[in-house]
Amino acid sequence: MTSTSAAPSQHQLGETSWRYRPDIDALRGIAVLAVFVYHLDEHWLPGGFTGVDVFFVISGYVVSGSLLSHREQPFWQQLGGFYQRRIRRLVPNLLCNVALTSLAVALLVPPEESRSLFTTAVKALYGWSNNHLALGATDYFGLDAHLNPLSHTWSLGVEEQFYLVFPLMLLFLGRWRRGRWLVPGLLALVSISVLLSLLWTWQAPVLAFFLMPSRFWELSAGVLLLLGQRRSWWVSLSASKFNRGLRWGGLGLLLLALIATPHGRGFPLPGALPAVLGTLALLQAGCHWGVLQRPLVQCGLISYSLYLWHWPVLTLMRWTTGLEEPLLLVLAVLLSVVLAWLAYRLVEQPLRRNHWPAPLLLGFSLAAVGLTWAGLEVLAHPLRGQWFLGRRQASIPQSERFTTGDCTVPPWVPYGPSSRTDFIRCGRSGDPGRPELFLLGDSHALHLLPMLEGGADRTGQALSYSFKGNCLISPDLIGTYRQRRFVTCRDFAAGELERARSRLNRGDVVVIGNWFNRYLGEIDSRGRPIENRIDAGGSPLSSEQIRQEWISSLRRQAVLMAKQGIQLVLVVDVPSLRREPTACEAWSDLRPALDPSTLCAPPAALTAAQQQLQRNALDAVALGLRNVHVFDPTDSLLKQGRVQHRLSDGRLRYFDTNHLTVSASRGLVPQWIAFLELSGLAGGNPR
Repeated sequence: MTSTSAAPSQHQLGETSWRYRPDIDALRGIAVLAVFVYHLDEHWLPGGFTGVDVFFVISGYVVSGSLLSHREQPFWQQLGGFYQRRIRRLVPNLLCNVALTSLAVALLVPPEESRSLFTTAVKALYGWSNNHLALGATDYFGLDAHLNPLSHTWSLGVEEQFYLVFPLMLLFLGRWRRGRWLVPGLLALVSISVLLSLLWTWQAPVLAFFLMPSRFWELSAGVLLLLGQRRSWWVSLSASKFNRGLRWGGLGLLLLALIATPHGRGFPLPGALPAVLGTLALLQAGCHWGVLQRPLVQCGLISYSLYLWHWPVLTLMRWTTGLEEPLLLVLAVLLSVVLAWLAYRLVEQPLRRNHWPAPLLLGFSLAAVGLTWAGLEVLAHPLRGQWFLGRRQASIPQSERFTTGDCTVPPWVPYGPSSRTDFIRCGRSGDPGRPELFLLGDSHALHLLPMLEGGADRTGQALSYSFKGNCLISPDLIGTYRQRRFVTCRDFAAGELERARSRLNRGDVVVIGNWFNRYLGEIDSRGRPIENRIDAGGSPLSSEQIRQEWISSLRRQAVLMAKQGIQLVLVVDVPSLRREPTACEAWSDLRPALDPSTLCAPPAALTAAQQQLQRNALDAVALGLRNVHVFDPTDSLLKQGRVQHRLSDGRLRYFDTNHLTVSASRGLVPQWIAFLELSGLAGGNPR
């Protein structure tokens, strides 16, 4: 990403000269290609995201060498020269990228979705986007990051923050008592970083992924290697017969990292270790890549530019044309490479070679950042939505997004009398003698609330509800949320089911809605395998084991309810869209031959397979139990087997890929009333 392409000659590791090593540029080329391939399709190279870790090590190695090669200069001259080189290297291409990407966001991304993207753009200007994404609990591997064209700048934030503190530390320790404390001091800081990274990896993985202190050890690993070479620690090794073994070992570790590094728990520590150790071995041993050397070196030379430009291209195409077709993938690759090359030749290199005086360089840089920032503020506020090229009906009014306030229990709040749902606020009374409906689940239960409220208006039934986001309702299973075991969800499910049995009367109904397509499914709406980390108190279960354990758990609850005459309704999860509906609406003119209401739909066969899998699980719960009923709204949401994201009047049925709008939920009222009457759950004739 940001490392330069100079390094000490292999034959002069103990000298102070700083010469070009093409093998480092080749390694950078491999790293950026790995990231690019992973971003095109993560299944092609599952560990390709560790290319960023390769960059971190190279950056620490090369930048420390560049700084130490000027060690004969006065302290402030060394420091000023270092920051001048970093500004010339990073700022021009970054500003150009942020400005043009933000302009594209204004033109192509629906206005209601663009505000957070402009915020990320502003943070990227001064190297703070990694902290911004971490504080926003953004999942790098989730949908939000994949639709943010500047989320990739998190790694630049890590490096820029490292560059801010590292020279001061290196120069101070290097001069204190003639450098005797340099290595011990650096090792102490690396140890702290490793411990912090380990702690966060298991307790706060989002922080571990994004924050510089958690990644400090990776950049410092390159620094320590360079210091060892400068002090001739590794001369005997590099000159020995073990050099070839070191090279092959490094290649093996790098290949292992790119192919097999998981992106679940355990990253960055210990998950990043193969990439870091492999990079260190290759930096020490050097490696010629044969016929691939020249193209890899060329990729390495434009690696920073390619890293900057490929991600906005991919995300903006996801917002507009999509990336599902092979020709679109080819177009994305070509467009990314062309933009990267143009930025490298016309922006990065010319400005990097201009050795302006430090005050002039700093002044121009601050002015450029300020003007870009001002432009972003204009796009994000007075002009937001004014240049948008898509259809205005793509907008989703806030009134179509359901909210319940205190009726949704926060994720990590332990369940107990003081934290559980208050049904005085989270409910409504009904006619005397009518059965009560109790709606329980996650956000996929919440989006059914307008349907139940509309039904209660007709039947006169009382209604109560309680929700916890991302929570599978089972008192026996523990899921994962934000890469942490979601024990509070299990306790919430157990507590609310027990409370329901204690307070509900004979004939009352418990209605459970969940994101069953996610929790119990095997494939997502793009046909990719779903990896759920759910356990029953031991090792994670397979998809089939999760379904069987959930079926057994719910059947036990249903039997307990049957003894008290309580009915149980399981709602089949709504079929998911393949893409955000606002993007489909914005660009429906691009595909005039297709039914506009199904532009976001996965293939009909995929939707059918998803729905049948969860329907089988829900039917298995109901098998032989007369008090269990299954409500399935799927057919009313499909047209010739494909999901419709629009209602018949043109309004949006979904406000994201898997949640109904308020209007769509209310549109299910007739079907819900018919189901209640057929199942004998309405408690008499409707009003």
